[in-house]
Amino acid sequence: MRMRFGPDSDDEFHAAAQELLDGFAAWLTENEVVAEPMSAELLLQYKWLAGDGDLADWPLEHVETFLDGWCPHIVLEHRLPVRLVPASVAAFVEFLDERGLLAPGSPRPSQVRRLCGEYVEEYDELEAGAGSPLLTELGDDPDPVRIPSPADRAASAAQARILHDARALAGWCGPRGRSLTATGNLRLADARELVGLLGTGDEPDRVVRLDRSTRLRTLTWVLETSVRAGAVRRESGRLVAVPRFAGLDDTSAHEDLVLAAREVGALSTGWPHVAAEDTADPDLPVREAAPTPVDDTAPDADVVFTGEIDDEAIEALLRAEGGPPSEDATPALLFLLRHVDDGVDHDDLRHALDVLLDWTEDADGDADVASLRTATLLEQLERLGLVEWAGSRHEPDGAEEVRVGGIVQLTPGGVACALLLLAAEDLHYPTRPDPAVASAAEIVELAGEVPPDEWRRDIDAWHAAQPDPARAVAEFVAAALAPGQTLLVALTATGVAADRFGAEAVDTLLHDHLDGPHRGMVARRLVARGEIDADAVEPELLLTASIDVLAVALDTVDAEDWPDAFAAEFPPETLEVFDAVWQLDHPRVGEVLAALGEHHPDAAVAKAARRARERWRSRTGGA
Repeated sequence: MRMRFGPDSDDEFHAAAQELLDGFAAWLTENEVVAEPMSAELLLQYKWLAGDGDLADWPLEHVETFLDGWCPHIVLEHRLPVRLVPASVAAFVEFLDERGLLAPGSPRPSQVRRLCGEYVEEYDELEAGAGSPLLTELGDDPDPVRIPSPADRAASAAQARILHDARALAGWCGPRGRSLTATGNLRLADARELVGLLGTGDEPDRVVRLDRSTRLRTLTWVLETSVRAGAVRRESGRLVAVPRFAGLDDTSAHEDLVLAAREVGALSTGWPHVAAEDTADPDLPVREAAPTPVDDTAPDADVVFTGEIDDEAIEALLRAEGGPPSEDATPALLFLLRHVDDGVDHDDLRHALDVLLDWTEDADGDADVASLRTATLLEQLERLGLVEWAGSRHEPDGAEEVRVGGIVQLTPGGVACALLLLAAEDLHYPTRPDPAVASAAEIVELAGEVPPDEWRRDIDAWHAAQPDPARAVAEFVAAALAPGQTLLVALTATGVAADRFGAEAVDTLLHDHLDGPHRGMVARRLVARGEIDADAVEPELLLTASIDVLAVALDTVDAEDWPDAFAAEFPPETLEVFDAVWQLDHPRVGEVLAALGEHHPDAAVAKAARRARERWRSRTGGA
């Protein structure tokens, strides 16, 4: 049986593959082996499309490549069964060996099975829905990202190549400017000079053999971005520098350039947007056609997004007809903002973008289109100063090379600009300020929004940066107890304040809030600390505070820990208070009494709580 096929042997390969798959299916039934022929079909397609076409020889590196990247990409994209893939690959190699079809030099089935066994757990996770870790993350609310300090943003902006490009363009124009063609484009000789000056990597000597949409691609988007940002402008047939841009600070100039890149559509791998009727121009112009404006009043216009980031907004954004000018960059930025500190593995990012944006599907099965488009996008983001792409390498792709691998991470300026770009798409990513310049209210509001350890580190950094520490603590406590502040934040923030700034200092400040909106909680703490006498406080106020505390516990504490919390708040000697609890005008008293009746570890207290709940229901009708 013929077992080796070249890329042009389409009919012959499919005929042989079908014969092998039919035999494999019968072999599975005969030997009662749990596996699936579909996995073997994918394996054969991989060997023919991406391997050496030899269906009889299965080097371990080929099996590893299939299991590591090629297969997960295909099965996730097309929602195929995945759990049995490793076992099926091992079974197929055993089938080939039993039928005498395995090449003599191929690794033995036992070696292949050991290798496949290393992937069982990974494929179990894929079957459970883990898929791409990045894709899974989109279903979770993102943690607020810290806005970099002004100094870090300025230093990052100063290193951005696009800023150097724009200023070099302005300097190249000189006092008199540079002549343009009659159609407002660079002359070819000037384009050649700029390619060298800016290091765009374009190939002007090949321009006559390229169609308009690929001509001097990088130089073109850099030029159009600089024009849109106001670094240079076309005026009376010349390209001239704009003095206003030269006077901007690095951060402002950088942000203007990034937003301009979005406006000209340079954050999409489909850029430049060239009309179908465009043809070659004897002037060999560099400037491309601008993106077609969107009529927001017309039916089926671009989706308008408002509010916070959620699954529906992301899905609508990524599937919108035509998409916004930065459609490829938008999901990449969403992923990168979730990994500001450690960056994102290039392969994970490439796979996630491919699945979300249908790159491979749109390219009629081109297996390399995802790598090419990812490289194009990341190199644009890199030139814009938004990302650092470290540890990448170049691999052959036909007659050219494609950049792959490594880690992609937002720069400090990239974090700030990513937030601007998402806001331009009406996607509002949660943020956290730099603690050194944050207000007390901004630090307090992080309670529950970031992990507790990170929040405490931010509090310490904020406090250390304050010129008047005592006043800062007073502002922190006031923010924690401000009108409209949630009880959870008020409780948590005052407790953490006592821990970080000193209990005595915080107790002193709390006296000023005994008449405030959280006076019950304040009085409860001061009574517990011996700062005021319990007889000086209305009993109803302290009971209300106890219900507040237990309501927060129901919302934030695991159910297995409720008994301890309930026993601490209502020990056995407090039985008589339940005669008053049911009469409280509190929106959650019924819920708290029900939980106490079911989970309090003391039987007598639990019974008292159940009786109190019945009396509460009689009084309120259970509402």
